[in-house]
Amino acid sequence: MNPSSTIACLHHLLDQGLRLHPETPEGLTSHLPMALQALQALGADDARMRAFAAGYDARFARDIGAPTPAPLPDWRALRGQGDTYAALRGHFQAQLAERGIAAVLPEVLPDLFNGAAAAAFHGPIRAAHALQAGHRDELACALAYWAWRWQPVAAPAQPVAALGFEAWARSLEAAALQWTPQAPLISARIRMAEQTPAFRALAGALQLDMATLPQVNAWAAARYAATRSFTVLHIVTGLQAIEQLLAQSDEAAAVVPSLAPALTAAYLAARMSQWPDLPPPPQREWLEIIMAAIASNDDHVIKLVHVARQRFVKTADAVYHRAAMRAVS
Repeated sequence: MNPSSTIACLHHLLDQGLRLHPETPEGLTSHLPMALQALQALGADDARMRAFAAGYDARFARDIGAPTPAPLPDWRALRGQGDTYAALRGHFQAQLAERGIAAVLPEVLPDLFNGAAAAAFHGPIRAAHALQAGHRDELACALAYWAWRWQPVAAPAQPVAALGFEAWARSLEAAALQWTPQAPLISARIRMAEQTPAFRALAGALQLDMATLPQVNAWAAARYAATRSFTVLHIVTGLQAIEQLLAQSDEAAAVVPSLAPALTAAYLAARMSQWPDLPPPPQREWLEIIMAAIASNDDHVIKLVHVARQRFVKTADAVYHRAAMRAVS
């Protein structure tokens, strides 16, 4: 199936999904628009996308309706606040309709990147999927969700010794094995991680820049391939989304260093003592992996394989093949 032939179906399903609340009643992120875009990009046909949407809708739908597009005088004041999703969505709908994606994204992304941990990185993840889908109103929903669940994570004020990437990763892996937070939601565990000695020692130690970001991405993929950690999966998909969105920002080089504390806290929040290293996954070729992902009803599997394939095509790094094999094993 040529993905370009299914874009009309994807847009139709995204149109239908605009009425849905971005979270389930339990506070979990709705993955429907993200999974649909990933399915379409992987080559799913119209019937498969419709079937996935129907099944997901039946399990997780909460109607929110269509807020009237209306610009806000200061949308930034609503970031991370109470029940502001509808107002933020109306604002971004109005801005995108009036000024277009190319004008709005470079303006708003710097004030969202500093809260990239939003809803376990689902703020940037949903925005990146919407951008890839080329669906303006879905992008408005994604930006509104990111702003609503905006979660800044900052390094402590006291300076720490700088570490190279390898030393930082080794230290973080060791520290994460010694701490197991009990909160059910990743976002809550990230907040808990900020209070730990390990976070205070490591959050400001990695000098993250555009050259280091791919190393962190590959490391996270390797840790997922070894463990199938659910939280680390979100780091992998979140980093890919962030990289795609950085290409839309004029301030990418300035933004990237601020991401290190969020990545540090997220790995500490992963409860890695409960995810021991596994035997290697069964060997599968990419076509088999992709077909298994398309057939899956697990939105996280679909999204992980989509990201791993994108990264493999870009880098030829076998770690992404291993991560994709793990996802469907």
